[in-house]
This record gives sequence, structure tokens and C-alpha cells, in this order.
Amino acid sequence: MKTIEIRSADNAHFKAWRRLAEGARACRLAGRTLAEGLHLAESALAAQAGVHAVLLREDAAQPAGDLARTAAARHGLAVHRLARGLYEGIAPVPEGAGLMLELAIPRPARPHGLAQDAVYLSGVQEPGNVGTLLRTAAAAGVAQIAASPDTAYLWSPKVLRAGMGAHFGLVLHEGVGPEELPAMFLAERLAAEARGGEDLYTAEWGQGPTLWMFGSEGAGLAPAAQALRERGLTIPVAERVESLNVAAAAAVCLFEQRRRRLTRRSGRA
Repeated sequence: MKTIEIRSADNAHFKAWRRLAEGARACRLAGRTLAEGLHLAESALAAQAGVHAVLLREDAAQPAGDLARTAAARHGLAVHRLARGLYEGIAPVPEGAGLMLELAIPRPARPHGLAQDAVYLSGVQEPGNVGTLLRTAAAAGVAQIAASPDTAYLWSPKVLRAGMGAHFGLVLHEGVGPEELPAMFLAERLAAEARGGEDLYTAEWGQGPTLWMFGSEGAGLAPAAQALRERGLTIPVAERVESLNVAAAAAVCLFEQRRRRLTRRSGRA
């Protein structure tokens, strides 16, 4: 297996990786992203994701080196061994595992009339929240995710890192305007609302497929998305608390949905 040493920021490969690390637009245009960490690499390999390059920090520990060689051998690639300063300059987190994969970004076709549970993100811009929300959706058994054009790019390195491998079990649709949702999903459109909606726990909902719509913490759903929601549901929080973080609110809603589904499946009241 070949190892390529990269010691200069002028290296053409490094310049390309730096562009991917610095902006979601570059990831979109290239159809590539960077996944840092052992767990992400293992998840990507298990999902047979398209690997285009293997990056290893020069002082990475043995587990990272072993996994880098495995990934490279499986895909017929060289291992690019980067000087520490170069690697840290493009890593989404400081002092990470020292292993990064350049991955192909899947671009699934838009569904039409899909009768499955789904989540729509409207203007959720903080990458950590988006990645956490994707991880929560996967854990709650919701695989279809659609994101508005002003939501953080779902395949950006920071969102990918926060998702902790959830991406590889989800179908992710980028740049979806709210007007597209009725044609894409045959599902009841439910909006999580900070106040004024029906009580999440006492209202009757979720008998069939649902499309949960989550907006930004400050502005909530965009007006066009709000106009399409069929029901608004509110989590009853303590009086002194104004609202929940959007990722936390999504976890409450999606796992209440999962609880209801499991209860019906088992025949309990």
C-alpha cells in the first residue's frame, strides 16, 4: 500500500481538502465531504460509502493508522499522511482521532407520494444542532430527512461529525422548498411549536405516517412552511422555561412518536 507524505499547504490535494473543510458550497459543487474520526470512518466503511481519499495525521495513534490502511486497501487508494499542522487546519474538531476520509455525497432522487415518516428542517442553521437532530431521527426510526435551502448543509464536515454516523442510515434531501413537501410525502404534517399548539402528550396524532417540521429556535418555521402544517404540537415545559433547543425538542417529539408506535404494536393501551 502506498503512502504519500504531504508537508506543504501548496499541495494540490491539500488545497482541495481545505476548500471542502471551509465551506458547504465547495462540498455541494464537488459532491464530496470530509469525515473525521474512527467511528465515522467505521460507519462509512460498513455502509460501503464511496471513499475517494484517506487522510492520516502524522502522529495518529495505531487504531487510526490500522483503519486508514484498511480503508485504503479496500478502495485501492494510497494513504495521505499529513503534517500535524496541515491536518489540524482542515479537521472539523481540534485534536481529533487523526483519521479523515474524503467521501462521495449521495444525491438521492426526490420521492413522490412516499407514505413514510419523515422530518423537515426549516432554517436550522447551527451544524451541531442539525447533526444531533439527524442522529436523533435515526435512533427514533425516521429515515427520510428533507432540509430547506437555508438549513445548514447536511453533508458539511461539522454536521457529519455531529451526526456520529447517522448519515449512513438516512436518506437526505437537500434544498427542499416547503411547497415540495405535499408531493414528496403522503404524511400528516406536524409542526413543533414553542407555544399555542395542542399538547404533545394528550392530543391524538400519529396514526399514520408523519412529517415533523422543525424550525429555527429564534424564528421558528418559515412562513411558507408554517402555512403548510396541518397540526401544531407543543411540548408542555415548566412555566419558567421559554422553549427548548431545537434538537432537544425534536428528540422529545420523535421519541413520543416512537413510544406510541411501539405501544400500538404491542397491543397495550
